[in-house]
Amino acid sequence: MDVPTALGLLALSGAVGVYGTIIGAGGGFLVVPALLVIFDLPPTQAVGTTVATMLIIHIAGAWAYDRDGLVNRPVAGWYVVVSMPVALLCSWLLIGRLPRDFLVTAIGVIMLALAVFVLGRPFLLRIIGVGRQTQTEELPPRPALLASGGSVAGFLVGTFGVGPGLLTVPFIAEVQRMSAHRAAATTAAAGIGYGSAATVGHTLADNIKWLFLPPLVVGAVVGSLVGAKMAGRLSERVVMGLLAAGLVGAGLPLLIG
Repeated sequence: MDVPTALGLLALSGAVGVYGTIIGAGGGFLVVPALLVIFDLPPTQAVGTTVATMLIIHIAGAWAYDRDGLVNRPVAGWYVVVSMPVALLCSWLLIGRLPRDFLVTAIGVIMLALAVFVLGRPFLLRIIGVGRQTQTEELPPRPALLASGGSVAGFLVGTFGVGPGLLTVPFIAEVQRMSAHRAAATTAAAGIGYGSAATVGHTLADNIKWLFLPPLVVGAVVGSLVGAKMAGRLSERVVMGLLAAGLVGAGLPLLIG
């Protein structure tokens, strides 16, 4: 790998680290489109490389959450029961069978759909959250619901490299009656499970550009440290606007070629 490419990867992941920390949802969804559009990787390699990169970063985050006692381990465990095999099979056997144009378009559509979800989430929660305040304690793990949600997460991360945290955090918060902070911590821990499975699958399928990992990881870690100093200074409305704008900005280039 030449020096300009390494510097470009550092700049990309550094910006993603700052942005992802500020919005509180990570920035992995920006890495796949950037690797496709800027670094001209094949879709399978863009997805596999992103999955491996984000796994390393998420391990550190989950460890910090668990050290503070924020992770609900039984809930995380039930969430990965199905998500791990689904992520493994999708990353190993499914993604390579999808036509290139279909895969790129599907990733773009998912980005835009997530943007719609982010913008519409307050209205959705207002509808489904009626009466929620009567429940003040976390519920015991609900295996069937957690496993069903995990299967969707495994499919998304294994096939498209799109971190499902934007869906998983509100899902776990609603299903288990958790605070957003606890749900985010538990999601990070569950992400190690399906992220590891997806990384193994992409490794078996030779979908990971290993030389790209060091600059991507280093840049993301440095960017996250910078972003942490800026986080919390913006209103929730501004943060959600930045998140939606990032999703649209990542998805549109893939749809318009």
